[in-house]
Parts: sequence; C-alpha cells; structure tokens
Amino acid sequence: MAGANAIGKSNFFDALIFLSHLADNTILHSAKSIRSEDQKHSNIQDIFFRNGSKYLKEMSFEIDMIVPLKAEDDLGQVAEATITTLRYFLTLKLNDNGVNEPIEIVSEQLLPITQTETKKNLHFSYEKSWLNSLLHGRRSTKIPFISSEGEKIKLHQDGNKGRTTDFIAQKMPRTLLSTVTAESPTAFLARKEMRHWMMLQFEPSALRQPNFVYEIKNAEIKPNGSNLPATLYRLHLDKEKEDIYQKLTNKLKGLVEEVNEISVDKDEKRDLLTLQLGFKGGLTLPAQSLSDGTLRFLGLAVIELDSNSSGLICLEEPENGINPKKVNEMVELLKGMASDTDYPVDDDNPLRQVIINTHSPIVVSAVPDESLYLAKKKEMYMSEFEMKINRTAFSALQNTWKTENGLAEHTSIGEIISYLDKGYIHNPNPKKDKGNGKRTVGESIDQLRLNFQS
Repeated sequence: MAGANAIGKSNFFDALIFLSHLADNTILHSAKSIRSEDQKHSNIQDIFFRNGSKYLKEMSFEIDMIVPLKAEDDLGQVAEATITTLRYFLTLKLNDNGVNEPIEIVSEQLLPITQTETKKNLHFSYEKSWLNSLLHGRRSTKIPFISSEGEKIKLHQDGNKGRTTDFIAQKMPRTLLSTVTAESPTAFLARKEMRHWMMLQFEPSALRQPNFVYEIKNAEIKPNGSNLPATLYRLHLDKEKEDIYQKLTNKLKGLVEEVNEISVDKDEKRDLLTLQLGFKGGLTLPAQSLSDGTLRFLGLAVIELDSNSSGLICLEEPENGINPKKVNEMVELLKGMASDTDYPVDDDNPLRQVIINTHSPIVVSAVPDESLYLAKKKEMYMSEFEMKINRTAFSALQNTWKTENGLAEHTSIGEIISYLDKGYIHNPNPKKDKGNGKRTVGESIDQLRLNFQS
C-alpha cells in the first residue's frame, strides 16, 4: 500500500493485528494492545471510529482465509480440517452501561466457503497445482462451525456431529473462536491461522540479542526481531543437506557486497548463540556491531527460509535503514517471502502472504503493478454524525486483475505521483512480469472487509 503519511495505512494493519490478538486474548486485552506500550493507560474506545467526541458504537469484520489441512494444538492433539477455505464474521459493540463487558460481541460466525466459490473469488493468476495443494474437504457444504442466533453464539461440531454448545454473547469476555481446541478441528485451524498473523516491528536491540542453546528447538523470530540467532541455528540443523548459511550469505551480498560468510557462533562455555558476519579480508563482526538496516534484512531473509513462518506478515516502511540504491533488493526479498502461486505449497513454498505500506516512491517503482494499492482520503456522508467525514479508500492501477474484476476503484500513475515524493519514475517493466498475478507485496484488500458503520 502506498500513500502519504497519516492517510490511514497503519489503521489497516491495526485491524488485522487486533483480529490476531483476539485469537488468544480477551477482547479487552486485545483492544488495549493496539498501538499501546502501556495497556493501563490505553482507551478502548479508540479502536472504534471517532469523529471529534463522537464514536460509532459498532464495528464489523469479514475475513476470507485458507487454513492448513492439519496442525497440532498446544497439548499435541492433531486437528484436521473438514474444509480449508473459511469465512469469519465478527461484529463488536461499544458498551457504556457499566454492567456488561465494555466491548460486547453482537455476532460471530465461521462458515465454510465451497471450492466453487473459492475459485470464483481468486481472480489473480495461479497454477492449478498451487490451488490443488490448498483446497481440501467437501466440495459443497453449508453447515457452519460457529453461528449466531439472537443473543446466543453456537459452536457446532465438524460435520454437525455431536451436540451444539450455546453461549450468551453479552457474557462472553472473548470470542468463541479464541477458546476452541483440536476437539473442534476446523475452528481450531482458523484460530491457529489468525494466531500467525504478525506485524513485524523489528527493534535493533532485539535483533542484536544472543540466544541460549536451550532456545533452539522451538525458536521462531518474534515480531520485534528477537530469536534471530536461535532460529537460524535451528534451520541449519534441520536442513543438513542444504547450506542455509551460504544461501543467506548469497541473499545478503546484494545488500552488503563485502560480506563473505554468515554463521552462528556457539559458545560452549556460556551456552550462547551469537549471529556473526565474516567479511572479505578476514574481519568478523558480531550482530552487536552490524547496522540496523543489515539486521532488518537478515531478519526478513531468515523468515523467508523458515517454513514454520507462514500466515500473514505485515511490515511498515521496509525502506527504513536501507540505502536508497539497495531498496530494490529489499523489495525482491519481500516478494520472495510470499507464496509463489506457480508452484504447490510445501516446505519450500509455504502459504505466506506479505503486505507492506510505504510512502517511498523508490519502493513503489519496484513493486509490480498487480500488487500495488494507493491509500487516500475520501469523503462520505455518515448519518450517525449527520455530516461528511473522511475515510481511507484504496484504489488500484488500471488494467490489473483488481480493477478488471471490480474489486477496487482505479487510479493512475499520475494520481500516485501526487501522493508521493517528487522524482518518482515508474518502471513499466518490473523484474517480475505484472501479468503473473502473484500475491506478493500488495494484496487483495477486498479479502478483508472492515465495516465501521453500525
């Protein structure tokens, strides 16, 4: 997503991460965690649309997702989905009566999407082998996994077998989805998918931290960038036939030409793992001595190589800390992180979606037309406020699958230029041909519908 500062790009990410937090936490905790370093002082009203001192009382979400066929829950039980294409609805209400939960669930649903409907909704280009590796389950079913009826929210067993469990929405401090286990396999896999939605906010101090040896087994890079050496060392052990260090070194050479070797130093006496880079001429530097931009690039490159890191990845302004001459290398890395729709999904091509936002014309020039959105302000009349308000609207370039299928209003290069810094040069022939339709840096925002109106 491209657009000027303070245009609303980050709000889009906030909505996604709020939903991800809801998969594990109470509604109140999730609301307080959005853009808040100290939850005690955050205002839960701020997640609802506001105009001056007035708030909208309700907001709703609709998410289409593809979930893995199998996964383990926290107790090691294996869950297998009845169907892997799902649609999740959630409507929340701001409650100011002081009696019920401060944010109340109005309705919650988890529904199957048939294979026929899924194929109709996928307008971008893909190989059949890619889609066939994802679509599993019955070809047509209408039985919900979670449904709402009046004041009750119901949990249905897969295949509608067994007893349906009812819950009273007003008394629920968290979504029903956040409570399910492998005993409700398809709903659990939806929950696990949403858990994996990650907003990367790399902190240089976290990227520089060493790890203890005992952290290797389940190591994954965290949103702040911690666990980098342990994750890389785990990949080194898991893929003995493939030289992960050399593969990562080759990627980094596009950014830092003098780098000769990337490795993890294992200190047997202190049981510590430290990331280090070797340079031509014999110089070796630990992570503590590397630049912020180099560490950010390394963190993303390790995520790309880690098949355990799937799901949705959000990243703001990837150009930060990168030499403008090397921004193309960063964009190519981000494109490589996304699932390649030319090949089946497997350990070498995990189901991963990447969304970035930027106001850099250099980044925009490196992104294929098919993956680009423009975020801008647009006026609309809102009866609740009895006045016109500004909202964030997203448009796509003409002659792309988004505009040709009516998924977004169209924009032009001229309009994008007016929202970005001067000096933008559009490259009509990016390295990746625009017709491949691969879901890379941008994504079909039509797949996430955010309704801030009651």
